[in-house]
Amino acid sequence: MKKGISAKQLTYSAGLFIIASNLLTKSLYAYTKNESWIAVVIATAVSVVLVSVYGKLVESYPGLSLFGINDAVFGIAGGKFISAVYLFFFFSLAVLNTRDVGSFVSSYVLPSTPLNLIYSAFLFICIYAVKKGAVKMTQYSTLILVIYLTLLIFLTCLLIPKIEPQNLQPVFMIPAKYTLMSAHLVTMLPYAEIFVFLMMAGHFRKPETTGKALRRGLLIGAAVIFFLVVRDIAILGGYTLYTTNPTFNTIRLIDVGDILTRLEIINSVLLITLLFFKISILLYAVTAGVGQLFNIRESKSFSLIIGVLTVIGANVFFISTGEHQLWFEAAPTYSAFFLFVLPLLTLIISLIRKSAAGSPEEKLRQQ
Repeated sequence: MKKGISAKQLTYSAGLFIIASNLLTKSLYAYTKNESWIAVVIATAVSVVLVSVYGKLVESYPGLSLFGINDAVFGIAGGKFISAVYLFFFFSLAVLNTRDVGSFVSSYVLPSTPLNLIYSAFLFICIYAVKKGAVKMTQYSTLILVIYLTLLIFLTCLLIPKIEPQNLQPVFMIPAKYTLMSAHLVTMLPYAEIFVFLMMAGHFRKPETTGKALRRGLLIGAAVIFFLVVRDIAILGGYTLYTTNPTFNTIRLIDVGDILTRLEIINSVLLITLLFFKISILLYAVTAGVGQLFNIRESKSFSLIIGVLTVIGANVFFISTGEHQLWFEAAPTYSAFFLFVLPLLTLIISLIRKSAAGSPEEKLRQQ
C-alpha cells in the first residue's frame, strides 16, 4: 500500500468530520426556523471559496503541515507565535466536542453514568487512534461513511409516512439578517473546521489535489447536513424549536408494526462513532502541533497527557448548559478569526513574498 493520505481518503475524512457536527443543527432553527435549509445552501457556497484558500496554502508549500507553512510565511519567531495560537484553538475545539459527547451520552444513552467516566472511556479510544497516526486514522473514513449513509437512507425510508411537506412553508419570510447569521454559523461550525486537516498536510500523497479533495469533502458533508435539516423540518415542523436534538427525536418517531422501534439507538451509535472520528482528528492536531512547536519527534507520547487535559477542560469549562449555550452563540465569531482571518492573511502574505522574490525565470533574466 502506498504511504500517505490519498485524495479520496482526505475527501471522505473531511466529509465525515462535517457530518459529525450534525448536533449543531439545533441552533439553526432558533434563527431561521423552517427556512434553515436556505442558510445551509448559502454557507456551502461561501465555504467552497474559503476551502479553496486552504487548498492553495498546501499546494504552495507541498510537504509542509500548517505549522511548517506558518514558519515559511511568517519566519521562525512569527510562525511559532501563529502556530501557538492555532494550537490553543484546536485544543478548545477538542474540549468543546468532548463536552458535546458527554452531554449527548448522559442525556440520551446512559443518563446514570458519571460524565468523567464517559469522557475517560471515549478519549481512551481516541488516544489509541491518535497513536496509530494520521494515515491509519483516515483509512477507515470510506468504510464509516458508507455505513453511515446506508443507515441514514434506511432510517429515512422508514420515516417517509411521517413527512409533511407543508412544514417547509412559507419560504423567504425570515429577515435576511437572521438567514445570514445562520449561514455564518454553519460556515464556521462545522464547514470551515476541516481546516484542521492542514495539520496532516505533510502526509498528503498528492498535495496539489488538496483543494479539490477538501471541496469534495465539503460538498459531501454539506449534502448530508442539508438532507438532515430538510428531513427534520418536514417531519417535526415547529417542534424543532423546542427539542435539544431534532435528529434524535426524528428517529424516535419510527414505529413499524411495533417491531421496528427504538431505532434511535442506531442513530446514537452512529453519532458517537462520528464524534469519535472528529475528536480523534482534533487530538491528533493538538498532539502533532505540540511536537512541531517544540521540535519533539516522538510527540505521540504526549497524547495521553493531552487527553487528560481535554477531560479536565470538559469538566472545568461550561459547567452549566446555560454557559455552554452562551459560548456557542459567540463561537462563530471566535472561530472566524482562526478559520477565515488568519488563513486568508497567511495566503496574502505568502503571495506578496513570492511576488517580491520573483520566479526563478525572472531571476535568470535579470542576471
